[in-house]
Amino acid sequence: MKVEINLNESYTILHPRPVVLICVKDKNGKINVMSCSWITPVSDEPPLIAISLWTKGHTHKVIDETKEFTVNIPTSKLKEKVWLAGTKSGIKIDKTKILGLKFSPSKTVSAPSIEDCIGVLECKVKERMLLNEQVLYIAVVQRACADEDFFKNRMWSDEASILLHTGGRVFSIPKTV
Repeated sequence: MKVEINLNESYTILHPRPVVLICVKDKNGKINVMSCSWITPVSDEPPLIAISLWTKGHTHKVIDETKEFTVNIPTSKLKEKVWLAGTKSGIKIDKTKILGLKFSPSKTVSAPSIEDCIGVLECKVKERMLLNEQVLYIAVVQRACADEDFFKNRMWSDEASILLHTGGRVFSIPKTV
């Protein structure tokens, strides 16, 4: 028997989803990090991804200003930092200080990469679409790299323990079946 789900929560049927850390750097050089699970590839030639961000969020404002960001792939070891990055506002606090992550310069965008993550996509915004309280960004992947210990034959190894967001404070990792 199926039960009705509140339409405002219907997206949860699509969870768990990979959760990433979006990293931006504003024109004054301030870095901000946020958690994002509303992300998906949308094309492979050219490589395009889509992310959906809340219009009142700080990261959205920086992306509108700079037109670029990095997508960083955390493992389950970063679960608490991912939670903090998604629940604290970069307007109110400097998340780089409370998260204690290590950053390194990217090669194609000004936003840095997060060294603690096992993969990164350097992205430039191609299109922006306002959808109610969200902004959908379509971005061209300029550069992609992954930790060679975890990424072999174009697939993540079981040891990578990619972090999936199930909802609220609940996270999981995929298991090979």
